[in-house]
Amino acid sequence: MKTENPSDLKIARAKSIALAIQNHPYVISSEFRQRADGAEVILVTFDVEVSQNPKNGILDNEDIAIIIHPEDNTFPEVYALREDFKFGLPHTNTKEDERPISLCVTEQLFCEVRHSFIPFEFIELIRNWLRLTAKDTLHREDQPLEPFLISDGAVIIPDKKGILSSFTIESLNGQMLFKMVQGNDNYGSSFCISYEADIQKTGFIRKTPKKIKDVDDFVSINKLPLSEKIVSELNANKSLFLGLPEVLSKKFVVGCLVPVKRKETDDKVEANNILFFALKNTIAELGLQAKVWSTSEEGSIVPLIGNNFDLNTVKEFDIETYVPISDFDSKTAAIHNNVNLNDNNFTIIGAGSLGSQILGIFARTGFGKWTVIDHDNLLPHNLARHALSRNAIGFNKAEKISEELNQLLNDQVFTPLNANFNDIAHATSTTELLKRSSAIIDASTSIAVARKLARDFKDTVPIRRISTFLNPAGKDLVVLSEDKKRVHRLDFLEMEYYRFIFENKELNNHLVFENESKIRYNRNSCREITNRINQADVLSLSAVCAKSIRKQIESGEATISIWRINSEDESIACFSQIPSKWHSKKEDGWKIYICDELCNRIQILRNHKIEYNDNKETGGVLLGTFDIERKVMYVFDTIEAPADSKESNVSFERGVAGVINEFEEYRKITDSQIQYLGEWHSHPRGCAPNPSIFDEELYTYLHDKLSRQGYPVLMAIIGDNRYKLKFKSI
Repeated sequence: MKTENPSDLKIARAKSIALAIQNHPYVISSEFRQRADGAEVILVTFDVEVSQNPKNGILDNEDIAIIIHPEDNTFPEVYALREDFKFGLPHTNTKEDERPISLCVTEQLFCEVRHSFIPFEFIELIRNWLRLTAKDTLHREDQPLEPFLISDGAVIIPDKKGILSSFTIESLNGQMLFKMVQGNDNYGSSFCISYEADIQKTGFIRKTPKKIKDVDDFVSINKLPLSEKIVSELNANKSLFLGLPEVLSKKFVVGCLVPVKRKETDDKVEANNILFFALKNTIAELGLQAKVWSTSEEGSIVPLIGNNFDLNTVKEFDIETYVPISDFDSKTAAIHNNVNLNDNNFTIIGAGSLGSQILGIFARTGFGKWTVIDHDNLLPHNLARHALSRNAIGFNKAEKISEELNQLLNDQVFTPLNANFNDIAHATSTTELLKRSSAIIDASTSIAVARKLARDFKDTVPIRRISTFLNPAGKDLVVLSEDKKRVHRLDFLEMEYYRFIFENKELNNHLVFENESKIRYNRNSCREITNRINQADVLSLSAVCAKSIRKQIESGEATISIWRINSEDESIACFSQIPSKWHSKKEDGWKIYICDELCNRIQILRNHKIEYNDNKETGGVLLGTFDIERKVMYVFDTIEAPADSKESNVSFERGVAGVINEFEEYRKITDSQIQYLGEWHSHPRGCAPNPSIFDEELYTYLHDKLSRQGYPVLMAIIGDNRYKLKFKSI
């Protein structure tokens, strides 16, 4: 029924659009119709306002049909009615008929904007489609080519070369979603063949194909219609089909690789797209339909001598069209996370709570190919915070997390190594493994591992190290990252980290942990204890950790960073420090590493005494740590001379007021990781930093006392812009 009055329409949305059209300044004419199926149609002629020399054949005035269905659960359909409206334009929809041409005027989902649908804005979407198409800018040059058509189903395909060489497709959960299985020689759930089609231009499919003959309109192989290739394939395999009864029950599927250009005049192919055409009937049913074979009295399929599949019959076979969906792998993971793919080799030591979580993030963001080293097996209590599930209990963490993430990516991206790093550190194979890595991540929470990485490979493995761990309460995340040139080595960063948490009052409780927050999970050993840590905190900090590690790897800079979760509002604060440089001296078979920042601080203390206290001497306690096995000492902080010290311009005697308390406080804050290393004092301006008789006597006294307890001791004498060390091995 035809009407010119919008109020005669029954569908509310049709009525609102019709009223907007009647009041639109760029509508030349309009007409409204009601169809027998209940749909209502608005016929409208728009003034498009095209510029001079419009492209793609768009005219000043275009006739458009808008169809609104009574269900009102989708956007109104929009069609260009002109008989010579150009085929193959961007953002058009394939329908069962070539004409009228369906326009895709919005990429939004109707259900998401239904509540705010404004008829006038919808009309402008149509006019905007026409205007931009007239400028040939509707589909930008940097946009990927559009999908071919709305399909009957989809096939998940891997991102590999030659994927159509030998494959079958299998239905997933009985739905119209399939997965490609390669190398099955057509003995899967479908009988599949494949071709590389002739080059086409984007938008070449004009209508949704329902029969083989419809595909002939847009797919050819060496200029032969696809139907002719299918006829040849069916006839060539008749004996195979009859010889394998299980094949007769399968569907016949054709996979086509279609090279596509953006424009006809382009020299290069922009994309290689894949389409699958599945004949709706089974192979047995196709043969019966084509009278190539018949059914015997026993019900088996038998050939009809001399009969073949003929072209006309094959053209009428009904088909379903499936489009490809890229499988989830490292490449698509990076795309969907809006980051660049990184396929460099990395090594991570430790696949515990933090390690397993960040590996999962790296897998899902397409970051790296990983060797995962861990000797530990998953126990029930680990499930509280580990990325693995119950089915992994009793198995090696590195092996199981690698297996799970490889399955996720459908590729061998993770390689497990079931070993204790401390046991394999000196093996040649371990050195070669680390040398092949772009970075080495230590998530082991082991000081022994960190020290081995820092020192034992310093001459053989020039690859940067990054150490990460949670504090005992699980509220803080630490990332210690070397620079690319390893100027700021991991062992140096560890020492500065201790000083950082001592000097920053907000972090004084960083390593302090109460015994009641610990749980013993095995009665066989007093060491087998785990901490009570909230999984939500682990997940939050794991995300920060993964992003931080990636950032540090990409930037190449060194950092000491701590992130803390605020228990009141769950916000995360970051505390960071730029690392200082270090230098070293060799003394009596030991290597003494001294932090430059400490040297600067001591010089400031000395200069203050010289300038404001009559050129007096001063001094203090040297703090740091040592490694007896490697004969290494790290000196990075001091306790200044207390108020009861005796200072003159010829001598210095350190007092004791508050020193023990400050030292014990330092030890508590750093979880007993710092040691008393010895003493330092300054000489007045103009005096060489040579030890006096009193200095020699003091050092001998200290060495005798401390060496009996197994402690090395150091004395430093500070002069004008230089210093001397006094040190004897234990």
